[in-house]
Amino acid sequence: MTMKPLTILTGSNRAAEPSSGSLILVNDLYPAMPDTRTIYLGRRPVDQEWRSAFDRLVPISTKKRPLGPGFDAYVDELTQEVGALIEQVRPDAIHAQNVGFALSLAFSRTAGTIPMISIAHGPEVMGAERNTTEHAAMLEVAAQVPRSSPRPPSSPTTSTGSPGTGSPTASPSSRGASAWPMPRHATSRSPGSAPCL
Repeated sequence: MTMKPLTILTGSNRAAEPSSGSLILVNDLYPAMPDTRTIYLGRRPVDQEWRSAFDRLVPISTKKRPLGPGFDAYVDELTQEVGALIEQVRPDAIHAQNVGFALSLAFSRTAGTIPMISIAHGPEVMGAERNTTEHAAMLEVAAQVPRSSPRPPSSPTTSTGSPGTGSPTASPSSRGASAWPMPRHATSRSPGSAPCL
């Protein structure tokens, strides 16, 4: 009996090249997984060697915009683009990179019943600690990720065994309302200093 390969949709809202830990992880992980087909969403320029690491590389066409005025409209536009791709490819699973950033929000808003996994990396966790918009975005994405075995909030598990980096995201209901507490000094960044997410 021939089985259909598992199709995984993933990506990052930055240039499609090995430029960070999460991008290098998927470059190493997915080609080593048998019976999988990977579709990667990324921005131009596309590194040609990187292109061969995935079965299909799809450049994101929505113009990237930073936090601040117009960010919600940007995420809505990106969500429409991602939703159209999901309808076309019908992935078996979605791997959201950079939890709480715009592409992960688009994945979480269009996943529907498609299982979604995600890993929270240091930069987005630190951003969520400093910025209420990023905090809300991270919680929205985490709410979409199902938990098969909830861990108590006091003992997060990480890929390296050290607390605070690379830990799988959990839904707010399984981790509790204080999963990512906001410091009292957290404020939104001014549009001139906002990162593009």
